[in-house]
Amino acid sequence: MKSKTNTFNKEEWASEEWEKIKDPKLYGKFKDTGVNLKRLKEIGETISHLPADKKFHPQILKIFQARMESIVSGKGIDWGTAEALAFGSLIDEGYHVRLSGQDVERGTFSHRHAHTFTQDEDGFYVPINSIKSANEQTRSFIAANSHLSEYAVLGFEYGYAITHPMCLVLWEA
Repeated sequence: MKSKTNTFNKEEWASEEWEKIKDPKLYGKFKDTGVNLKRLKEIGETISHLPADKKFHPQILKIFQARMESIVSGKGIDWGTAEALAFGSLIDEGYHVRLSGQDVERGTFSHRHAHTFTQDEDGFYVPINSIKSANEQTRSFIAANSHLSEYAVLGFEYGYAITHPMCLVLWEA
């Protein structure tokens, strides 16, 4: 019964990270979220490159070759490439991106390929993590496949989001 009458101060639950973003000079104003075209192309070329010393499935190589061609030409940029550019630009600015849901590593419609699995060894490569921000200390991009226990996943992601204000936390249904 005490749980129904107990009160708590929500300020005590806020993490230190939230204190860092309270500067009204930095946050709270409208911000130009555009990215310089030259920098966007650099990000695109970085995340469209697969290491030559790893063996990937031929279809993955074709997908990443098409991505690179669309970045260089500026034409034919598909949904997966545009999404990767958006995530990469956030990481470049020092933010983190966390994506969870069923089959988010590959993408439900095989559009994302956030994890590219090697064919001759146990492992994978995450192209978006080749973008490094100036204050890089941990992985900036996490794509985590999850099971369909929606309440559990949403609860975890909600908790993660409220403790990490510099992270875009997404759950893909």
